[in-house]
Parts: sequence; C-alpha cells; structure tokens
Amino acid sequence: MRRFVRCAEAGALALAALACALVACERPAPRSELGARLAEFDRPNLVLIIVDTLRADWTSPYGFAQDTSPELARWAERGVLFERNLAQSSWTKMSVASLLTSLWPASHGIREPSDGLGEEAVTVAEVLSEAGYRTYAVQTNGWLHQSFGFHQGFEHYLFPIGQGGVLGRPQTWPHVDRVYDEATRLLEAHPKREPFFLYLHFMDVHEYAAPQEFKRFGTDHRGAYLASIRWVDDGLARVRAKLDDVGALDRTVVIFASDHGEAFGENGKVGHARNVLTPVLWVPLVMRFPFALEPVRVSSQVRNLDIAPTLLDLAGAPIPEAFEGSSLLPLITGEGTDGDRPNHAALGLPLYKDASVQLSLSDGEWTYARNVAPDPDRSEFLFDRRVDPRENVNLIARESSSAARMRERLDRHLAREPAADVRREDVRIDPEIERRLRAMGYLQ
Repeated sequence: MRRFVRCAEAGALALAALACALVACERPAPRSELGARLAEFDRPNLVLIIVDTLRADWTSPYGFAQDTSPELARWAERGVLFERNLAQSSWTKMSVASLLTSLWPASHGIREPSDGLGEEAVTVAEVLSEAGYRTYAVQTNGWLHQSFGFHQGFEHYLFPIGQGGVLGRPQTWPHVDRVYDEATRLLEAHPKREPFFLYLHFMDVHEYAAPQEFKRFGTDHRGAYLASIRWVDDGLARVRAKLDDVGALDRTVVIFASDHGEAFGENGKVGHARNVLTPVLWVPLVMRFPFALEPVRVSSQVRNLDIAPTLLDLAGAPIPEAFEGSSLLPLITGEGTDGDRPNHAALGLPLYKDASVQLSLSDGEWTYARNVAPDPDRSEFLFDRRVDPRENVNLIARESSSAARMRERLDRHLAREPAADVRREDVRIDPEIERRLRAMGYLQ
C-alpha cells in the first residue's frame, strides 16, 4: 500500500512537472545567476532586431500609457531593459555603421549619402562568422543596402524588393510580413546543430505604416506612428513563435533596439536626421534570454555602440581591440560599476533643409551639442538632463564652466585619428534603391 502511495505521489509530481513545462512554468533566475545560466549554453543563437525610427518612451515597457507594444513588454518582464540607451546618430547609415562596427561616427567617418563601409571595416557579423556562427540578415532600409557594404560578414543578406498588398497601398520598403516570411525561410533551412546570428531590420515605424486592424490610436500623424509600432510588435510575437516552432527559442538570446528615434516637436523639430539631441537618440534596448530572468532594469546610460561587443561576449567570441564600445553583461549581472557611459553622436551633411550638421556629447547628466561647418548657424547648446530631460532650456550662456568642460571633452574625442580604410567614398548607389530613397525625400 505504501509503495502504491509513493508511486502515485511520484506520478503526480511527474505530471505536475510535465504540466509546468508545457505552460513554460519556470522559476525566474535572479540576476546573480545570469552568468552561470549563460555558461550552460555553448554559443547560444543570437537575434538582433532593429525597429527603425522607434523612440523608447512611446513603447509599453518604457511606461507609455497606450498599449503599443505588449510583446516587447513581455520580453522586458522576463529579461533586461536599459532605461537610458542612446544611438550615435539620428540618421540610419551613420547610426548602424556604429552599431555593427562598435566605432564612433568620428572613427568610421561615414557622413555623406555616397559613403559606405570599406573592406577594412570589422563588423560583428564577420567576427561571429569566424567564431563558427551562421550569419543571416533581412534588411529593409535603403541606406543599408549591399551596395553600401553593410552585408560584410553575412552569409545571407536579404533585401527583398517586392511590395505585397497587406496595406492596400504600396510601401517604399518591405513590410513586417515580408520580413517575417524571409526570416522564416532562413530559420527553417538552418542546420539545427549550428549556432546562428540573425539580424532583422523593420522599416514600418519609419513609414508610419500599419494595416487597418492596428489603427487604434487616432487618425492623425501621431496615431499613424503608434499604429505602426503596434503592427511591428505583432511581428515580434510571430518571430518569437517561429523561433519556438523551429526549436531554437530555448537557446536564443534576442536583443531589441532601434537606430534612432523620432521627434514630434521636441527642440522645434519633426522627424529625424535634423539634429543629434536626446529626443531623437533615446531608443529602446531590451534583452530576452532563453530562460526567464527576474526583471532587470539598468539605470546607467548605455549606447548602441555597446551592442556588438555584447553579442560577442554572449558568443564567447573575441572582442576586437578596435571596438570602442563595451559589453553590457557586467551591468546586467550587477558586476559592473562604471556608471553612465558617455555618448558621442553626429549628423553629417544635411539630408533636409531644416537639418543641422551637428555633434553632441552626453555624459549622463549634461548634453552638449554644436553645429559645425558648413552649417551657417554655428550655435552651441547645453542641457542639464537632471532637471530638463527633454532638453528644452539651453544653458550655454549661464553654465560657462560646465560648457567649457563638455566642449573640451568633445574636442579631445574629435582630435583622435579616424580608423583607417573603414569609410568607402563615392559609392555607386543601386538604381532601384536610389529611386526609393528619392521617393522618401532623400538625395534631392
């Protein structure tokens, strides 16, 4: 009888464990165990998702009042959210060049529409490929087309051109569904036993594009932008489900970010690529791990520049000496105590009539920016982000000592020699990509 009871208890426990597994019941790991849990994985799969033109503060995990991004919120609830993450430019080409090479704009030198990455550029994809990763990308931003050299290190760098009819009108760039379809083909064809790095770039928020079912936020400009965020978030849920479907989710780390934000009147600007002040540089950064983690919110200022070394750190791959960012893992585990990481940002030759050729430096408390030649308005700006996080009040005339300190730090940064042969000049732009860029108001 006792044996029967023990067997019944064991059976009940086994059923409970099975039920727990079926519903993904799992004790969230404390951040102190993150390193040990990651060590259980031999080269985890890595997914980098960039949603173009996405400002952090209009997403759900960053406290936005409307439910624009429930899937991203779920990732943050079981992973890591960086509260203050900054891009290195408000123009995609300059920003993503920094993200993929972990070089400051002053180091990679890309600043003109005809610039691209040279063969001497070392991308995170190249390092991961050398470390045994299969490397894939589905790209949708014309400034990152193969003709500009951003394909370096990728085994497959797909740039689908077809339009599709999801919206009832054509989009300039491939939409969410097309990115998902291409990602699905890559994942289903991937050899199961080999680690992969997958980079997905979504352009729908840049185009304020969404099907009717997601248009719940009003009919104005702002409402269209919010609807596009909701549509892309739905795409995130489908990507996550596909990773699970192919048996990869429980071995995959996902990093979610954006190349730059979008202004809706801040600093007198609308859109992006007009300046490099915080409202267009503050972008989301969320990490989802193969296991549930007690939610971690990192308050220190970090940069997109730190994403590439973090990916390599996760893969156990060597971080090139040329990389100017630092891995984020010590900040996640609580071992890092380096405080706010300074951010340098730049905007090159004007893409719009109301754009400034501008440089900026943020140390986490102060933002200093200045317009430079050939910009006729050589203005300087200084903002105290502790009391003015939206950077509305220019203190350049009132805080002379802080201005002098920040000015000297920026000048010292700019005095360094740029990396050799990273910038390729006078790139011949693919004719179809050029046509679409002109349709968006570029290259005029």
